[in-house]
Amino acid sequence: MKKNRSTIRLTVIGMTACLTLGLQGAANAAPTSGDVSIKAHPTGCSNGVHEQGWSAICSKNNGGQYRASVRCLPFDGGRIVERDATVWKSSGLSIVYCPPLTTVVSGGFWTKG
Repeated sequence: MKKNRSTIRLTVIGMTACLTLGLQGAANAAPTSGDVSIKAHPTGCSNGVHEQGWSAICSKNNGGQYRASVRCLPFDGGRIVERDATVWKSSGLSIVYCPPLTTVVSGGFWTKG
């Protein structure tokens, strides 16, 4: 019985040590300032009708991205069709077009940091 208690005691001490060291390692882990990249939403953005679609552009991306979005009405009066540009942009013009047999109703743009 004495041998079992010693074995259990050593096991508990070992597990406690591993847990304590593991938690200290996690608590001490911190990102270095050189590796951190903080992304913000783009600024200086404008958007509007572009041919049979919508366009958006931002003058400063701040590490974020943007894309145009358009709402289109079918000529036959069906439901409004919403489309977003498929590619997020960090510079240049983002353009999305309405499908055939529709016309632009409104539009805008999305941003993400």
